[in-house]
Amino acid sequence: MKNILSLSNVNYSYHTKEGETVALQDVNLNIEEGSFVAIVGPSGCGKSTLLSLVSGLAKPDKGEIYVKNKPLSQSEVRIGYMLQRDNLFEWRTVYKNVLLGLETRKELTQKKKQLVNNLLEAYGLGNFKNAKPSQLSGGMRQRAALIRTLALEPDILLLDEPFSALDYQTRLEVGDDIYKIIKEQGKTAILVTHDIAEAIAMAQKVIILTSRPGTIRDIIDINVTTLEERTPFTTRCAPEFSSYFNKIWKELSNE
Repeated sequence: MKNILSLSNVNYSYHTKEGETVALQDVNLNIEEGSFVAIVGPSGCGKSTLLSLVSGLAKPDKGEIYVKNKPLSQSEVRIGYMLQRDNLFEWRTVYKNVLLGLETRKELTQKKKQLVNNLLEAYGLGNFKNAKPSQLSGGMRQRAALIRTLALEPDILLLDEPFSALDYQTRLEVGDDIYKIIKEQGKTAILVTHDIAEAIAMAQKVIILTSRPGTIRDIIDINVTTLEERTPFTTRCAPEFSSYFNKIWKELSNE
């Protein structure tokens, strides 16, 4: 597969009155189109900062980010960003919340509305279009947040710990749901997580960052044997799962 995203010698620092803090240093990374990768690393190593750079919310101090072989600033590839919190507004219905990004971008056409309706129906929220966010379970809220992002028809999805606010059982269920949706939609996804098991369960590759200043310590390809189609749940049952977990745990412990 072709690379959709490439980072070349990317560096980034935060500047405050107290001085400069180097967050990322010499990050080199290629991500293939249609792949699902996860990023893990010690707290404060620059995982979320990396997503901010890829999304264009921040610019590298040094180095380049390319999307389909064009500099990020010149690329027409759409990048969607799903944050830790669902950020659904209680005064808007689920349907109106999902339309918000399209309204903001002034792209709210009949065709887009139909796309939103199709997504809501396909992923179990068709009967909750007129509900308020407080009437949804945590998992349903995250699905609504994902559909809001998908409505913008991004080619790359950035997921910044999107399950961290959920209880463990819901987290497992929603992880399966969102993995299925992303695969069905054929999106390239980058997941930032502190959860090693979650990274292995969902990703084809796990990228391990060092302590700050973050750089890539290792990239591990996840290849598992499952009796059924691979999902996050079936991956957790695979015989190779514990070996991957121990390997990543040891690398992080060395940090």
